[in-house]
Amino acid sequence: TLNFKQYLNIIIQFCNAYIAFDINHRLIIIGCSNNETHFLYPDPTNESIIIPTVTKTNMFEQLFVVDRVVENNLKQFIEDLSPMNTSSGSMITMALTQALCYINRLIRETLAGEKNSFRILIIQTTNDTSKQYMNFMNAVFTSEKINVPIDGCILNNDSSLLQQACDLTSGIYLRVPDPNGLLQYLLWLYLTDKEVRKMLALPTKVAVDYRPACFCHHKLIDTGYVCSVCLSIYCDNASTCSTCRSAFDITNTSNGANDSSKRQAR
Repeated sequence: TLNFKQYLNIIIQFCNAYIAFDINHRLIIIGCSNNETHFLYPDPTNESIIIPTVTKTNMFEQLFVVDRVVENNLKQFIEDLSPMNTSSGSMITMALTQALCYINRLIRETLAGEKNSFRILIIQTTNDTSKQYMNFMNAVFTSEKINVPIDGCILNNDSSLLQQACDLTSGIYLRVPDPNGLLQYLLWLYLTDKEVRKMLALPTKVAVDYRPACFCHHKLIDTGYVCSVCLSIYCDNASTCSTCRSAFDITNTSNGANDSSKRQAR
């Protein structure tokens, strides 16, 4: 089992390999905990947060900068964490949203005729929290709309949220079977772009768990009640939709009728 420092070194090595792979590559790193997110690279103290340009003459200097900036900002990030918040999971949705906002900014700044491609890699060590389901899926649909693949590298239990994100955006999902080979998996699967991946022997796709989370208890469900107005999903029958406040006609609902009003969630 690797410790935190070893995991960090592997991720920094992968980031350096990504930058060195092509001088046109740009990189941003966002860290997230259970209650906040933080830009680790580029340096968030720079108000403009401009991604440094890599050239042949400053390539090795830039690699050193990545090491130093990430380690310093991560240290500060950890020191600023609130010990009072012990909730499970992480603010992965907020980090994903920040990444998409930054990508959208770069898309707007792209000159006419210039072609850029963007990708998001999520390295996750925590379990899913169903409370994030709605916001997370909205971010995934946005990523799909702007043609930004989401890759998922899982170091813990399988993530149904990331499975859906990778499947919908044509990304690569992998639960790392051996943490000691993490760097090899990162370099093999996530260093290359979409075109090169077509020529690689990629992992077999797993069956994706597309169960939605109910809006009332934020639990993944197989069957549930769907609001016909806003399509909110509930695990229990209710008189009013908590999302759009529409009133449901349940006067004729009986035990026998419950089955007809309940729909398989797909």
